[in-house]
Amino acid sequence: MARIGMTLSNPNFTGACKMARLYGQAFIATGHEVFLIHGPEIVSEKSDQTFVEALRKDGFETVLVPELKELIGPTVIRQTMDEARRLKANCLIGFQQRDIPVALKVSEALKLPGITSFQNQHLFHGRWPVPKLKEFVFSRLVRQKLTMGICTSPVVQSEVVNRFRVPAERTCVVYNGVEVVNFPDVSDEDCRRVRDEFGLSIDELMLINVGRIDPQKGLETLAKAITRVRELLPGKKFKLIQVGDVIAGPNRQNTLKYKERIVHYIKSHGLEENFDMAGWRNDCPTLLKAADIYVHSAHWEGWSLAVVEAMGARLPSIQTDCCGIPENYEQGKHGFIVPKEDPEALARATVEMMSFSDEQRKEIGEAGFRFAAEYFEIQKTSRRFVQLVEEYLN
Repeated sequence: MARIGMTLSNPNFTGACKMARLYGQAFIATGHEVFLIHGPEIVSEKSDQTFVEALRKDGFETVLVPELKELIGPTVIRQTMDEARRLKANCLIGFQQRDIPVALKVSEALKLPGITSFQNQHLFHGRWPVPKLKEFVFSRLVRQKLTMGICTSPVVQSEVVNRFRVPAERTCVVYNGVEVVNFPDVSDEDCRRVRDEFGLSIDELMLINVGRIDPQKGLETLAKAITRVRELLPGKKFKLIQVGDVIAGPNRQNTLKYKERIVHYIKSHGLEENFDMAGWRNDCPTLLKAADIYVHSAHWEGWSLAVVEAMGARLPSIQTDCCGIPENYEQGKHGFIVPKEDPEALARATVEMMSFSDEQRKEIGEAGFRFAAEYFEIQKTSRRFVQLVEEYLN
């Protein structure tokens, strides 16, 4: 069995880190040993345990390299290489944009396969020309050092091939997944409790959006769409619950300003009764089960875990086409996919879903659940991920 190393520059409970954890659990279940080299954590008072503590309980060995929060440089490469050598790594898989170049440089130095999980489309921050410089360095390292890039969707694969000029044969697609079939059971009583908490009456529709507050998630598009829904359905009782908040990281201050703009828009357009920013919650399965419609407004993604979780909850879902349209997805049957950054299209799909009967929405939710169980069940996707890595180790 192998010693599988992973890197996370910013360990937290968001998508890329969740997938690193799920894939690590799959490696452990297969008999491999897994360790994580990570950057500093921001401890939240709202969480019972940190992400790294959760990994330790899973059986991961964890090592802190504080410099992983910084840009790539000789110090972080040397320290990460020392730890990977000490831990007798057979491979080192990068999962986040900041740590992927480090993992690839270390893998080359230790003569390990350069395996990367490309979890998202890439945005490089900073004032011009810093983003261009960052992209140049990232692209060159990926192009030169990558053995296999495992991409979360065809859109991400296309970016790696066309933007970073990596040969297509050095990439493949493994969709992100969650536990669809074993989605947590939630009682009717808990669902009623949640709806009461948000002041939702029996005849009021509960819409939900889950994800961190970030320009990537398109909350300005969502807020404009909700304004338009209210215009198209005057007098209709509904409320959208947005679950999430700003996370720690190098772009936190800009993201806080972005959140302020969203809050200002909601107040200035009198949306307080229709748009509730609920912050972080630890009862997302209950919220999804209690809701009537899921609405996802992201401008770019790798492949959204939030949408798949909504499908697992049998919740009829509307999403943007930011990460493409999956093969065999049927518009209107499995949900709705609309153009990204288009508030009008998002609003009209939401109005159409809201205009359906409860039974029609239930049918869409069931069809979406079956689709997700077929293509995004974590037992299937993690097995494929493990097999791909094992092929390169062998």
